[in-house]
Order: sequence, then structure tokens, then C-alpha cells
Amino acid sequence: MFARFVYFVFIGWWLGLFISIAGLLLCSTIIGLPLGTMLLNRLPTFVYMLEPGDDCPMGYDHRHMHEEVPFILRVIWFFVIGWGLGSFLITFGYLATITIIGIPVGIWMLNRVPLAMTLSRHYD
Repeated sequence: MFARFVYFVFIGWWLGLFISIAGLLLCSTIIGLPLGTMLLNRLPTFVYMLEPGDDCPMGYDHRHMHEEVPFILRVIWFFVIGWGLGSFLITFGYLATITIIGIPVGIWMLNRVPLAMTLSRHYD
């Protein structure tokens, strides 16, 4: 936990911001959409070294598994709702991490970006 915090303070916040911007820009093109989606789905790994299946720093129980949403619904979700919701979570997640009190909430928000943008259940 301490190593993840040190990683976040010195590397994760700026690397995650760079990956977020690159992912959103790639998702704005048809050719870059698969790579952009992959980057945004892996955002918790870049920000906080959180691998799929790891426990969330907020203590949320991740042991239960959910079924994946069908691909076509995930694509529709991304273009209708996910793009804006994911951008909102990225923006306010980073704003929350500016304050010491808001770091846990900011990390929680950044860990929810894959679910909000693409309905990916890897980190849920």
C-alpha cells in the first residue's frame, strides 16, 4: 500500500494524466479507438499500480464477478454516455487528488474510469 502511494505521488499522477489524454484523443479516431480503449481500460494500472482483480485502495470487496455486457451495447454506451462520463471522472478524479483529503476519493474515481467509459468489469 505504501509503495503504491509513493508511486502515485511521484509517477502515477502525471503518467495517468498523460495516458488519459492520449486515450481520449485516440478514442476520437476510428483507427485509434481500440488502442485508446485499451489505454483507458488499463488506467488504474498506470495511476496506482492496480491490476485486475486486486483490492481497491478504498477497501471495496472485488471478489464477486459480474458478467460482461455484450460488445454492441458497450460500443453504444461509449459513444452516447461513456465518453462524457469518463472525461468527467478523469477531470474530477485528478482535481480530488490535489488535496490530501481527496486522494482516496480521487483514486476511487480514476479506478472507475474503465467501468464508466466502456462498461469494462476488469476492475469492478
